Amino acid sequence: MYLVFDVGGTFIKYAYMSSDGDILKKDKIKTPDPRYSRPADFVETLGTIYDKCIADENVEGIAVAMPGQIDVERGIVYGGGALPYLHEAHVQSMLEERCGGVKVSLENDGKAAALAEVWKGNAADVKDAYVLIFGTGIGGAVIKDRHVHVGKHLLAGEVSFAIDMLKFEDVDKVVPIEGMGVIESFEKVPYFWSSHASTTALCHRYAKLKGLDHEQVTGEMIYRFLDEGDEDAERVLEEMYFNIAKHCLNLYVAFDPEIILIGGGISAEPRFIEGIKKYVERIRVISQIYKDFKIDLCKFRNDSNLFGALFNFKQKYGLE
Repeated sequence: MYLVFDVGGTFIKYAYMSSDGDILKKDKIKTPDPRYSRPADFVETLGTIYDKCIADENVEGIAVAMPGQIDVERGIVYGGGALPYLHEAHVQSMLEERCGGVKVSLENDGKAAALAEVWKGNAADVKDAYVLIFGTGIGGAVIKDRHVHVGKHLLAGEVSFAIDMLKFEDVDKVVPIEGMGVIESFEKVPYFWSSHASTTALCHRYAKLKGLDHEQVTGEMIYRFLDEGDEDAERVLEEMYFNIAKHCLNLYVAFDPEIILIGGGISAEPRFIEGIKKYVERIRVISQIYKDFKIDLCKFRNDSNLFGALFNFKQKYGLE
């Protein structure tokens, strides 16, 4: 039995899972407050759950999906994403020591979602894929020969930071986003792909058009207003579909994957993928080079990071 964690900025989901991916038990706890926490606090939180687990089960390993750029081989977190205090923390070795030497693996949460598709999802029958997860930002993963390709600086797939909509006359307005909140960065440095095509950006744009508090706007709400004939809802969604379709075709010629898969909470709305496919079909006629382009939905949603974290463990320790 494996203890598997999906670490988010608000909650840590955890599950007891079999080697085949069966979820035997699942629960969640609050993530330690990043304002007051240190790496040791984070590790102790996971360790306490491990202690409860081994009271009932034999734990063969601990698999973790979490924010940040992850050096999978060395088990080091960089950046930390929503948990910046974990920057440069050797979480794998710390957790192994805390839990009596049990084997541990770490992977970025977006990459884990992609590995879930490789293991048991809609990329199970291909070697090369590109997976995009739309949420607060845009998670991305390059899958090469059924493994995550991370690149020299662990940046492969970090498409939230792809430059988008930057004009020549605006180049002198560019400033660092470090230290800014998500919405502040959208306002002051609106040049990343995530500023225009993430679910958060969609809600922010609609809120501005309507004079609403962006925290009160959700993707589900925008689709509801669309059904009521709201032209602003139609406009922001159509522009988002077009933007995503355009970039997916760029990713196709850059990486030549067998398939691009789309995930994230907003992908549960069928019109999301339908809208993207509509613009793919309208753009791809520009050249026969796109004739083999394929795009589809991810199979997994809520539990994708758990499945992917476990598959990463199996790959890391040669158990696949």
